[in-house]
Amino acid sequence: MQPSCLYEHTFYGLSKEEIRSPVIADSGHGRPSKGTEVSQTEQKNLPRNIEGIEVDEEPEEEPVKSLKKNQKSDLSREEISSPETADSGHGHPSNATEVSQSEQKDFPEKSEEMKVEEEEEPEEEQEEEPVKSFKKSQRWPEPGEPVCVMCGRYGEYICDSTDNDVCSLECKASHLAKMCKGLGEKVFSKTKQEGTSLFSPTTDTEQTGSHELGYFYREDSFIAELTEEQVERVKKELAINTNGQEVSRPIIEFEHCHFPEALSTNLKKAGYEAPTPVQMQMLPVGLAGRDVITTADTGSGKTIAFLLPVVLHSLQTGADKSCGPASIILTPTRELAIQIERQAKELIMGLPNMRTALLVGGMPLPPQLHRLKQHIKILIATPGRIIEILKQNAVRLDDVKTVVVDEVDTMLKMGFQQQVLEILEQVPDDHQTLLTSATIPVGTDQLASRLTQDPVRISIGQKNQPCANVRQIVVWVEEPSKKKKLFEILNDQKLYQPPVVVFVDCKLGADLLCEAVQKVMGLNAVAIHSDKKQWERNRILKGLLEGQFEVVVSTGVLGRGLDLVNVKLVVNFDMPANMDEYVHQIGRAGRLGHRGTAITFMNNNNKRLFLDIVNRVKPTGSQLPPQLLNSPHLHEQQRRARQRSNHGQDDVVTKNNLLDIIRRHDRSCAKK
Repeated sequence: MQPSCLYEHTFYGLSKEEIRSPVIADSGHGRPSKGTEVSQTEQKNLPRNIEGIEVDEEPEEEPVKSLKKNQKSDLSREEISSPETADSGHGHPSNATEVSQSEQKDFPEKSEEMKVEEEEEPEEEQEEEPVKSFKKSQRWPEPGEPVCVMCGRYGEYICDSTDNDVCSLECKASHLAKMCKGLGEKVFSKTKQEGTSLFSPTTDTEQTGSHELGYFYREDSFIAELTEEQVERVKKELAINTNGQEVSRPIIEFEHCHFPEALSTNLKKAGYEAPTPVQMQMLPVGLAGRDVITTADTGSGKTIAFLLPVVLHSLQTGADKSCGPASIILTPTRELAIQIERQAKELIMGLPNMRTALLVGGMPLPPQLHRLKQHIKILIATPGRIIEILKQNAVRLDDVKTVVVDEVDTMLKMGFQQQVLEILEQVPDDHQTLLTSATIPVGTDQLASRLTQDPVRISIGQKNQPCANVRQIVVWVEEPSKKKKLFEILNDQKLYQPPVVVFVDCKLGADLLCEAVQKVMGLNAVAIHSDKKQWERNRILKGLLEGQFEVVVSTGVLGRGLDLVNVKLVVNFDMPANMDEYVHQIGRAGRLGHRGTAITFMNNNNKRLFLDIVNRVKPTGSQLPPQLLNSPHLHEQQRRARQRSNHGQDDVVTKNNLLDIIRRHDRSCAKK
């Protein structure tokens, strides 16, 4: 039996005196418990749908609710009174009490009386239904409704501590125990603590410290005392390049940002002990509210560099439920959005009134729309899905203070450019903009400048260059021999370090190559591309991160942004279409400072990129195949590059070439 709960309400016109002692106690299965006697008069007066209600002779207090409801029932009194809706919680009508036909006729009159009472005391009506203690009391979800993370029943409540849907106090306790909170057993405690429940938003705020909610970045005294010469030396050693007015100095440790205690704890739990170079510079600039355009190696830590300002700026908006989302993060792929939301949830654990919503295609829309009703602070979305939701007026961006566009080189290309601009039109003009990528071409850089106001440009290392932690190997392989060469690599004990990611240029090629690897090599291989269902892609990505697969054959789905920290070897079976994609794909092998190897197959089908490959790979000291270095296509590209360079030099007027320029101009005029 559940712990006794005390109520002080009137039910359907029945006063407290009309309900005689002994009390009507529910056994938790939709029928009166043994040892409880209920007179025939009371059976007639009690409606069928009152289940699990315990009434004491002398009520003293109301139940403590430690969970917030996802949504309220829309059933009318007539629907509640019908036998079909008198559910016992197990999918069939309860056998608690019988209602005679005469009482069913009189029931509308009692409903009218109840409506009057609801109008007079609306607050009491809201407090009438207790929080479900056990999962067996909860129904199963309808299509599109939230689902409990523990048992799969209707996720009627949200756990404040983890921002996940749960069905009851029992599942909340199990969920918190699973999350290593050490607080699971306390969930069932009904003892009030200064009028608040154990995990209520008020308690969260008190734990975090109310003074921390108004976080504003101030330069640490240690950083302020450094001389300009010392600051420049640090930036030079870390290859930090900045351009802009009044650029904040880089931090050396996370402690220099003076984060709220809960956020600092979450940061350490997630494994972030010391900032990377891009985080050292981007954090103080982003926390100061400046617009930022950042270029840094793949795997350099850009995600945390923009997530921390997003979290802290969203935290400043407080608990005003009338406000919309405070931040929006746009990404080109679903997998990248899922990864960013997972990292964001790690950071906001235990912070008050902080929730995220994942809005991506390939997943059911109704749960995402339902999630938007839970006072979301941070949106992580792909452009197509957020535009679809905006057209339904299911979310408004009037309160957005921070906009992040990740992988901006892809997001501002023709495929996404119009969608991104359409989304930004819905955002207030005074928002902060953070743009990040490993590569930003010149044309994209110009458009990015128009989307920002007085931005600070940050670049780490040499701009648009591959990650220095990745050893690049270029192999000349004709098309018919590619599979054989791949099998040789997978048999090489020095090179083969599972899991291996193999990039191809088409979806059919991914499936066929995966079958060949499984059949010939006997390895646990899997293919991933855009034709796979989203749940299947999530399963493959999770398996890759957990080491379940030895070889993953992929199209460009895995090429951008994903932290595949356990991947040490990448094979470009098909050369990427451009050098920007090449930089991103080989970067999967060198995440967050780890060493990796990238092997690229080339032949004359890739002749358009010969010069670019030589210019990118040769400075690293890697050996290039003689077929490439002796190719007439490469020599022709080098000759044209020299001509363009000389032509550019001729356009510069100096005292040495002034007369030659005048003579050429006179000759051209004479010919006309």
